[in-house]
Amino acid sequence: MKQRKCLLAAVLALLLLVSGCAQKGSGPAAAPDPVPEAAPEVREITDMAGRTVAVPAEIGSVFSTGPVAAIYLYTLVPDKLLGWNYELNDIEKSVILEKYHALPNFGMGDAVNYEAVIAAGPSIALNVGTISDKLVSECDQLSQSLGIPVVAVDGDLTSVPEAYRFMGELFGAEEQADKLAAYAEKTFDDIAGMDIPEEEKVRVYYGNGEDSLETAPAGSSHGQILDMVNAVNVADLELGEGSRVQISNEQLLAWDPDVIVVIGEAKASMSGSAAAEAIYENPDFAVLKAVRNHAVYGVPNAPFSWVDRPPASNRIVGIRWLSGLLYPDRLNFDVDEEVREFFSLFYHVELTDEQLQALYNGAV
Repeated sequence: MKQRKCLLAAVLALLLLVSGCAQKGSGPAAAPDPVPEAAPEVREITDMAGRTVAVPAEIGSVFSTGPVAAIYLYTLVPDKLLGWNYELNDIEKSVILEKYHALPNFGMGDAVNYEAVIAAGPSIALNVGTISDKLVSECDQLSQSLGIPVVAVDGDLTSVPEAYRFMGELFGAEEQADKLAAYAEKTFDDIAGMDIPEEEKVRVYYGNGEDSLETAPAGSSHGQILDMVNAVNVADLELGEGSRVQISNEQLLAWDPDVIVVIGEAKASMSGSAAAEAIYENPDFAVLKAVRNHAVYGVPNAPFSWVDRPPASNRIVGIRWLSGLLYPDRLNFDVDEEVREFFSLFYHVELTDEQLQALYNGAV
């Protein structure tokens, strides 16, 4: 009898336990602990051509589609530069930090080595130029060829600050980008503050090539720096399909500019100073006002030309230099100090007095 009671008590206890579990399970299931969201692998941006582009959340190396893009990358995020678009010469190597001398040459334009670029595995490509339907088409086609996003950046001289700030956000380098943008803005403000009356503006001829008879007409992107420094570009010519125009000796003589600025020809290892000397030595040009007044100047070209070729942010220092030549009595800044600051911020080097003079003289 006692065993029967014990067995009954055990059965009742088991039934109560089962009933409790059933009631507990009959309610809504408890929500699982939230799972942390994974970091996005891509992010959408709007580039400076207005294109929506999906880029990696973390951008590694970047392919520059040409020398202009390479200069922007080197000045802002040099460690992201995949390579150059041509073999650096000794003049460029005299300023560019040695660790970047050995970066590969991937070519440009029709000579891009697509296989080498793809094998190097860049995160994106950067295309800097005049914002247009043509640039957009180039970006889209290159993206298909390389299989990576291609980002468009406005290469206009007046857009340098905006371009750097855009790229600062793109690459997570906002602090450095703002320093470069601020320097460019201050340069523009300083030049605008000079306020040169129209009748006092200096008439300038800008020459390019071995004979210095290729020029950038007024209003062209390559002659934009002359407008920026309040000069009058004597080459008031219609710009054809190309970016520059070939002229004759007679045309230059007819213009008879106050000042001649020449860049030389890098492909022929001809510096700006050598091109200036060639004009002085040419008897055909002896009657020119600029020659008689010793106002023919070779453009410094280290590490890149200060006026053009390529037309990137390297022109910002050219604005300082050229303003000093044309309007020395109206300057509201010290050219030497500004050149030093530019080289420190943009090219990552501190110039000595000897190096500065060598740059001015075209010795490097």
